[in-house]
Amino acid sequence: MKKNSLELPIIEELYQITPEDFTPARIMLGNAFRKDPIWSEIMKNREDKFPIIFGVPLKYTLKYGKIYAPTSDIEATALWLGTPFVDMNIWRVIRSGSITMSMKLGSKIAKLMMKIFDQIAKDRKNFMKGEYVYLIALGVSPEKQGQGFGSHLVRTMQNNLPPKVPIYLETESERNVRFYEQLGFEVINKLQVPIFDLPMWEMIYQP
Repeated sequence: MKKNSLELPIIEELYQITPEDFTPARIMLGNAFRKDPIWSEIMKNREDKFPIIFGVPLKYTLKYGKIYAPTSDIEATALWLGTPFVDMNIWRVIRSGSITMSMKLGSKIAKLMMKIFDQIAKDRKNFMKGEYVYLIALGVSPEKQGQGFGSHLVRTMQNNLPPKVPIYLETESERNVRFYEQLGFEVINKLQVPIFDLPMWEMIYQP
């Protein structure tokens, strides 16, 4: 781990995703986000790519962060990055193996993702200074939603982080905003996503 990087906690009460779990985890995340407004637009007419698309953040987070599930059944996953690895520069993407997954998506999807995530990365750098944790993705298997798996993953990380370390995230639906507000997050910005003119909320949990 890079010197001066934020060490994410090892949480023994949760199941830590390993490279051997990569395929079931990315398939689960693809299913979890099929009805997400922005991901649905990105993948419009390319629904067959849903099992692949979350391979990019999974590969990256396996290399530079922590991925937790409630159990080895992988009912849900939360992908966590700590500073400075929230900055997904090209060298880190290559070293993590994420670039291979990007190539499988095709150039059209990759370009759409770049345009969207370039903007939110700029916002994140503007809002967040010092050490913080980035919840890059939280997904719950469709048949397991509403059973508390997502909130359990977030609360457990909140309870295990060092004092005063904030958590940052983006979400694409008002329903999710309410979910995160119940976990102590606050909206710090609402933007219209480039290309699709859809809303996205940027949120922070400040202990």
